[in-house]
Amino acid sequence: MNHAFGRRRSATFVAASAALLAAAPAASAADDAVYGPGWSAVHADASNSDYHAGPGPSDLTLAWSRRFVGMINLGPTSDGAGQVYVTTSGTAGSKECRLHALDRATGETIWCSDILDRLAVSSAPLLDPQGRLFIGDGTAMRAFDRKGTLLWTYPIIGAPLSAQFTPAGDLLFITHVGVIYVLDRETGAERIAPHPLVPDPSFDPSQGAVACMRGLPACPSANTPAIDMKSGRFYFTFWTPGTPAAGIRAMRITPGPAPRLVEEWVNDSLPGGSAASPDLSADGTRVYLTDNHGTLHALDAATGRSLWTLPIGYESGGSVSLSPEGVIMPAGGRDAPLLAIVDRGKHGELLWKNADLNNFGIATQAAGSRAYPTISTGQATADLLVVDTRSGAVLDRETIPGKPIFTVGTTLDTDGTVYVPTIRGELHAFKPAR
Repeated sequence: MNHAFGRRRSATFVAASAALLAAAPAASAADDAVYGPGWSAVHADASNSDYHAGPGPSDLTLAWSRRFVGMINLGPTSDGAGQVYVTTSGTAGSKECRLHALDRATGETIWCSDILDRLAVSSAPLLDPQGRLFIGDGTAMRAFDRKGTLLWTYPIIGAPLSAQFTPAGDLLFITHVGVIYVLDRETGAERIAPHPLVPDPSFDPSQGAVACMRGLPACPSANTPAIDMKSGRFYFTFWTPGTPAAGIRAMRITPGPAPRLVEEWVNDSLPGGSAASPDLSADGTRVYLTDNHGTLHALDAATGRSLWTLPIGYESGGSVSLSPEGVIMPAGGRDAPLLAIVDRGKHGELLWKNADLNNFGIATQAAGSRAYPTISTGQATADLLVVDTRSGAVLDRETIPGKPIFTVGTTLDTDGTVYVPTIRGELHAFKPAR
């Protein structure tokens, strides 16, 4: 079924059978209480930092494992109050659950939803302080409450690769075919009319979105935007149709009762595309991401000017992790050494490198100079490590059960639980050993 970008679409409202949860504890100050208090976005926060602000455990032990129908493509999100949310692909044409709410302590299903299509696997649920979930698939963006009640549905063109919140608390997302949406998170009503980045965008859901895994031309907008919660500027990768390379763009949402989208800059310097969502530095002045030719880029966030590039020697298969102290850990890939980089202003400098450890996940970081990379051990097996980011020293090593092939986005909960999903549809939870 082809959707044409013609008339403006309005939200479809679904009556909720239960009242919304009372407000949850406030989110981090950096996100101005717009985000939920747990790992509430696909890359942790508005900046796409892949960083857990709480202390990171140094010693882990396996708590539980789950196997789902189909694959998992992204790390789970958590509300910080005991529920964990993960999306799965299911099987083509089936009505299996593709959105799952799990008990953090046991991994048991609390509720699940079968109303999303298989492209829900391209997004992780975004959580607000009231415990509501926002998740898109190949036909619509939807909102649920913490108990799984559907609150509203808004038809869209294409599939978003996870949503973010604006400084005003609205929902912002860009579908993979290049349409920007800004919705009221309470009602699903349009705050800004849909903004196409390409003429007459359309999408046939039966075609899927495989090109989005590498950020190739068939998927112009292949990653999650990063948002500066002070300025309203947001950053996203985009491969303009017909051009030789992908790029990164910046736009801004104006504040007030009638917000607008303002174009700021474009930098078309990502050869081969990018599988990395842009990552905004803690002070909001720099943006980091990798391209598919094995290079890490640092850009000026205000102008888009390239500040420096650094070859890392392999095609990174995901977004970088960035600590507030400026430690950059690229995602892994084929024959990818585990390494850490620091920004020295005019150049990037290798902090340490361990060529004996083949990094094939996102090396999520946490407070206390801790990181949690996954390491290939051969024959499709893998280990989860705890690493000191200052030196690269391995503090703990835990076997990931089975043959995960590769992992797809390590996340941390407020109690220190580390979640490791695999492309085969497995989710493993490792809790602090003490």
